[in-house]
Amino acid sequence: METREKILNAAGELFVKNGIRQITMDTIAQHLGISKRTIYENFKDKNDLLYNFLTEELSKHKKEIISIMQNADNVIDALFSFGEFNQQKLQKINPVFFDDMKKYHSQIFHTVIQNENFRNYEVTYTILKRGLNEGTFRKEIDIDIANRFIHHIMDFFHKLEDEKEFINKCDHQKIWTSVHLPYLRGLCTEKGQDLIEKFMLKYENLKNN
Repeated sequence: METREKILNAAGELFVKNGIRQITMDTIAQHLGISKRTIYENFKDKNDLLYNFLTEELSKHKKEIISIMQNADNVIDALFSFGEFNQQKLQKINPVFFDDMKKYHSQIFHTVIQNENFRNYEVTYTILKRGLNEGTFRKEIDIDIANRFIHHIMDFFHKLEDEKEFINKCDHQKIWTSVHLPYLRGLCTEKGQDLIEKFMLKYENLKNN
């Protein structure tokens, strides 16, 4: 593994575990047992390090969800698998990480997280198209509109920075139950509805065992 990749992996691990503000270039250097100068030879500053970590993570995430979709039996299987995968990823991230990014690195947050160039529009479009082809989603759906709305839902929760008391209550499960699941049901044909019930029962049984 090259030095640059080692620095990026170590910094990302520290950021995610402890938050961004608490981690300095000295912290990263000590963690890796290298000089701070070596870090600056590979990255301009902490912002550059954070930016590169986020863009690489988003690229990896896109590849992982494409792989999940390709290996799923049907689009509902893929969506439930996505949800489980994302929940496992989020559980490993200290909430302070997101707070620090919004408060102290807002430009990077808007450039990377909310920039359309980094959005997975292509992936969500492919999911919707597959659902139509499988007869899981209603044929009268306009894919472009449905796809855009999915990302507006995501934006809604990203933009609730000033409503901490409310947003702290919105864990992954509540957002899924209150927003994503009803929207998914609305997209579905009878076949899709049957598949949803099947997978909900499956995951409920796994949770209780």
